[in-house]
Amino acid sequence: MTAEAAPDRQWFDITHSSASLNKTVAAWMRPFFSNPGPVASAIELIGALAVVSVLPLRHWPGPAFIVLVIALVAALSNAGVRLVVGKRLPPWSLQVDVLLGNVFVSIITGAGASGHVNLANLYLLVEVFAVLYLPLRSALYHLAGAGVAYALVLAVGPKIVEPPVIAWLSVFGTGAVLAVVVAGLMSVLRSTAREDSLTGLANRRAWDERLEVELERAARYGTPLSVVVLDIDGFKSVNDSNGHLAGDRLLQSAARSWESMTRGGGDLVARIGGDEFGLLAPGSDELGAHALARRLVQALPDGVSASVGVATWDHVEGAANLLRRADQMMYQAKRRRR
Repeated sequence: MTAEAAPDRQWFDITHSSASLNKTVAAWMRPFFSNPGPVASAIELIGALAVVSVLPLRHWPGPAFIVLVIALVAALSNAGVRLVVGKRLPPWSLQVDVLLGNVFVSIITGAGASGHVNLANLYLLVEVFAVLYLPLRSALYHLAGAGVAYALVLAVGPKIVEPPVIAWLSVFGTGAVLAVVVAGLMSVLRSTAREDSLTGLANRRAWDERLEVELERAARYGTPLSVVVLDIDGFKSVNDSNGHLAGDRLLQSAARSWESMTRGGGDLVARIGGDEFGLLAPGSDELGAHALARRLVQALPDGVSASVGVATWDHVEGAANLLRRADQMMYQAKRRRR
């Protein structure tokens, strides 16, 4: 290895090691953060730990000490409930958790002020949790409610070290910035997790999730639902003859054509395989789906064709079988073309 190549090799080793560490950390943390129950419990335990840490530091007035102990017991109890039965609780219970969290922080902040201890920064943990796991509008309502609650604590409770306006702005100015940053990051992550990076269409994960939702809706309302599968003919020969860049451009061109042809009433076009695409057509029966499939083939660039399979839900089968039937129809069409 030359002297010039050594730094490059060292940089590669460092980058590779960092990527491996990131994957390890992600694999360990993903199960934790994918379930809001343990995260809610962890935040409540952090609040309880904050109370425990300040109890020995001051000679607390009797009422304030009692309030802090009661809040400590309540936080520990709720954390235990979340850990034990969290998965069986309905999604709306998260709204209750955030509301209780803001009440908890308001109580301990008011009680802590009598000992010249400001615990208001715990609001930030509650609001970050709200932005992560609640609809954005609900999270903003909770953030506004927490801001009002802290303003009341500052107005009627014992005075803390900082001037009230400065204390409020230091917490909720930071909270507003955190809410914007976290909401933006979550939006990007959700988008990239469900978007095919090459074509910009929905990816297989988004397709599977949407198909389940549409099956449930069709079962509830008795409406038709069809699936169209399209596979570009001769795609392998394009890659072999002209290179993968030409193949990528072909996929992108087909994706743009198909996306522009879909209806605006809920159709979804997705890249579900290498050169295989799917169209989910809620409200379309078999006749309508075949007509839509013909329009999609006609929309392809000149010289490009695709084999198509169409399947309409029989109101009994599951998502996997519906997609399998469409795939079979597509492969039969491809064999006939050959």
